Amino acid sequence: MYEFFLESIKRYISLTPDEEALITSKVQVRKVRKKQWLVTPGEYCKADHFVNKGCFRAYYQNDNGVQHTIRFATEGWWMTDVFSLFTQKPATLYVEALEDGEVVVVSQSAMDELYEAIPQLNKYFRLAYQKGLAFSTNRILHTISNTATDHYQLFIQQFPTVEQRVPQYMIASYLGVTPEFLSKIKSKMLKKDSGVSNNTPDTENNCN
Repeated sequence: MYEFFLESIKRYISLTPDEEALITSKVQVRKVRKKQWLVTPGEYCKADHFVNKGCFRAYYQNDNGVQHTIRFATEGWWMTDVFSLFTQKPATLYVEALEDGEVVVVSQSAMDELYEAIPQLNKYFRLAYQKGLAFSTNRILHTISNTATDHYQLFIQQFPTVEQRVPQYMIASYLGVTPEFLSKIKSKMLKKDSGVSNNTPDTENNCN
């Protein structure tokens, strides 16, 4: 149950058998059911979650009940409310399982202990969080400087399996458009691939 988790770490740093054993003694594997939450707003987030299996999303829900999907995570990704984890302020995001899955739970206290015992882990987590920050920054820049179609194409490159695993309205929420407009984007791309001309503007005023 820890093999995939450890292999992900060893892509960046080397570990001895004793270090692997120490890591697995400090973390926990948690089975998660579809629609179950890992994090809910108002609680104090005390752990990060490595996705062993499944698909998850983090979303914000406003006072009107409208959900804004912030990110997705599939196998090999980390998922939590990062702001709450590192500031120890109440979470503002829901982290929801979209399928039955499995995560490796690494508490903040366990992480601190492992940093002391295995200094190399500082490098691993630094690289992991730098990658996540770069991903988020690139998403923001891409959203404000490109068309909705470009943003959708980037999404399917970065999350090649998600579209087959989640409802379309969640993808539309992530892209900042309505489900109807996402359908138009996909239809336009299909027509373009088939050689049919389509001059519909790639903008929408009624965004989520």
